[in-house]
Order: sequence, then C-alpha cells, then structure tokens
Amino acid sequence: MAPSKSGKKSTSTVSYKDALKAGLVCGVVVLILAIIVTRAWQDGTAFGFAFLYAGVAFVAVSGVACILNWVMRNDTQNDDQTYPVLR
Repeated sequence: MAPSKSGKKSTSTVSYKDALKAGLVCGVVVLILAIIVTRAWQDGTAFGFAFLYAGVAFVAVSGVACILNWVMRNDTQNDDQTYPVLR
C-alpha cells in the first residue's frame, strides 16, 4: 500500500503561546497552594514568598516547555516518513 500524500504536514509541536499558557496555569496553581500552605493571610512576608514561588514556577514551566518545543521544531531525525514507524 502506497503512503498517502496529504497536503497538510503533521507537526508534533505546540505554539509558544500555548507553552506560556501552561506556565501561567502552573504559576496560578502554585500561588494558590503557596497561599494556603504558608497561611499568607496572616503574614505579609509569607504573602510575598507565595508570589515569588508562583513567579519561579511560571518561569520554570514556561522555560522548559519552550525549550522542549524548540527542540522538537528543530528535530530532523524523523523527516523522512515514507516508511512505516514499526518496520
């Protein structure tokens, strides 16, 4: 059976905007959990640390997602897909 030639190229990457959205979601989750765990409503310092933790989580998750996205976009190992995946 001959491989089908479709006009649309499949990609295994997401946009950088989606990577930042994932980082934002993780940052908000970390912020909520940090406020609860540190009981930030009782102390201003703990409230500041909760925002610091959320910022670090946002940067870390967004950074890793963007790096992995960049790696997958520049991957040339599987360009020739004229053969079955499992030979």
